[in-house]
Amino acid sequence: MLELDEMKTLWAEHDRKLDESIRLNRQLLSTTNLSGARSAMQRMAAFLALEAAIQLAVVVALGSFTYEHIAMLRFALPAAALDVFAIAILIAMIRQIAVGLQIDYNQPIAVIQKQLQNLRVLRIRYIQGIFLVATLVWTPLLIVTLKAFWGLDAYRLLGPAFLISNLLVGLTIIPVALWLSKKFSDRMGRSPFIQRLMKDLAGVNLNAAATFLATLSQFKDETHPDEIPSR
Repeated sequence: MLELDEMKTLWAEHDRKLDESIRLNRQLLSTTNLSGARSAMQRMAAFLALEAAIQLAVVVALGSFTYEHIAMLRFALPAAALDVFAIAILIAMIRQIAVGLQIDYNQPIAVIQKQLQNLRVLRIRYIQGIFLVATLVWTPLLIVTLKAFWGLDAYRLLGPAFLISNLLVGLTIIPVALWLSKKFSDRMGRSPFIQRLMKDLAGVNLNAAATFLATLSQFKDETHPDEIPSR
């Protein structure tokens, strides 16, 4: 039969091995989840870079169209307005890429989660802005598209009254949409459907990175080394 001191020694050795196993498992999970989060953000940055390259081509094409029709303001002005909108989109894309790639995964999990949340808000506002301004720019887009691809004059084809009325409708929709968003934002924020929609708008890869970090954060809360019970 084992002596009491031998039992204490064996029990202490068992505790040491258990603590070491927990530490290694925690380290492995940390490495795996941080690697997953980093990969997800890198994929997001790659997709955004591809979109930004396409957007740059749009900016150049609109600038070229504006230059070619500079003597015809009825075409040059809508094209210039579209070009400004396209440049704003390009800047927003580059900003998202920069924020995503600047995340330091050696920081505490809470800090990384905060940075991801800031990026999520930035991306949602970017998409919301596109949808909001789209109500205004589709009229100049129609004018430029008809002229650029088919050589048609929208002013003659559709009539100035039609184009102006649609432009005014777009101008009216923007403040109405802002008012509705402000009035019902709290109620919409509590809706599971809206919450899922906001996550979808934030992007699949951004959500994946957030999920990896949430899993890691939960595990750390449950198995923090300083909180491991001792026998």
